[in-house]
Amino acid sequence: MQFKDTARRLLKEPLVHFLIAGALVFALLSGRAPDLGERRIVVDEKVVGALVGRFYDSFRRLPTKDETDGLIADWVRDQVYYREALALGLDQNDEVVVRRMRRKMETLAVADAETRTPSDAELQAMIDKDPARYAEDPRVTFQQVYLGADTPENRLKAEAELARLRKGEQVSGLPAPIPARMDNAGSNETSGLFGDEFTLNLRRLPVGQWTGPVASGLGLHLVRIERRAAAEPPKLAKVRQRVENDWRAGAGAKARDEAYQRILKGYDVVIELPK
Repeated sequence: MQFKDTARRLLKEPLVHFLIAGALVFALLSGRAPDLGERRIVVDEKVVGALVGRFYDSFRRLPTKDETDGLIADWVRDQVYYREALALGLDQNDEVVVRRMRRKMETLAVADAETRTPSDAELQAMIDKDPARYAEDPRVTFQQVYLGADTPENRLKAEAELARLRKGEQVSGLPAPIPARMDNAGSNETSGLFGDEFTLNLRRLPVGQWTGPVASGLGLHLVRIERRAAAEPPKLAKVRQRVENDWRAGAGAKARDEAYQRILKGYDVVIELPK
């Protein structure tokens, strides 16, 4: 009993852990590695084909004989170290290895979903479930007068110029590399020229009336919305790629979850929380 207690106490000591690890490494380097059972490393046509294929993808040419020999030698070196590392248990409790193996398993789980082509009915059902997601942006026709940078002085100037515009007088504004009028413009067009804040404000402005100042990435503007067209219902022919991308993402997530649940049934998970 005393011997067992002493052994347990020694095994908890960091120095003992270090000595054990050192002994294992010494055994590896001295050629006395643990028996792995299967110690044959076979370099067949499939292996060489994969090595040559990866080389071609990287350099857009086939490797020379010497380069091929080098690729094979490096692959054999990988296999030797990989198997010896497994024999020493170096993969145990390694978070990087765990995460990489998890990603490989998840890749296998979604392989079928990624190769399947969804039917038009499946894609249309996704559009019908969330039409706003795939609808085209509302389009707007508007005029704008550029007043310059967003400063207190220009905001005061905006009030005076706005009063003139509402009376029907002409206001020229400052020259700028932006159109004074845009017809049937979508959100992407207006955001590209004026910025996202300006585009969001356009959706709130009244129709048929000069309003402002409205801020943009360039500064201040006075704006008159002439017409705002409601977004058209999405059509599969126009948004197919977006819907299919969403379908694939959803199918992959579903396949991963289902595969995990099937595997999980074979494990007894015990969670012991600290008291």
